Amino acid sequence: MAGRGRAPKAVSGRRNHHEPQRGEWTPAAGVGWQHGDVPAPPDGLREASLEAWRVWLTAWFAAHWSPADLPGLRHLIRLYDQVERGEFQRSTELRLGMDTYGITPKGQQDRRWAPPSEELPVAQVRQVRPRKLKAI
Repeated sequence: MAGRGRAPKAVSGRRNHHEPQRGEWTPAAGVGWQHGDVPAPPDGLREASLEAWRVWLTAWFAAHWSPADLPGLRHLIRLYDQVERGEFQRSTELRLGMDTYGITPKGQQDRRWAPPSEELPVAQVRQVRPRKLKAI
């Protein structure tokens, strides 16, 4: 089940100009962990869990996290490790935790998080003179 309702449109594309009930989409301030060096993962994790920790803390959604989120993230990576070891009864708790921290697309939509906006370069358009056609 995805988020509740459709994703809101950009302010300029809305039919009505009311602020959405759940707030505006906020783009990430950057990419990856924004508070110094990437924190070390907890001890005793499998290689797949260590890779997940590295991916999570270098992804764009990590820019929304603060140092206060680290205890919960450590708990979440331990749950991830338990599921990797075959304890599938923890998978529902893992999914809910990943939603809570905005790791899944549903969690990102629920929190109205967007990737950092990149200004795309404007392509140069060559001006073409119209041809004068003659009827024969």
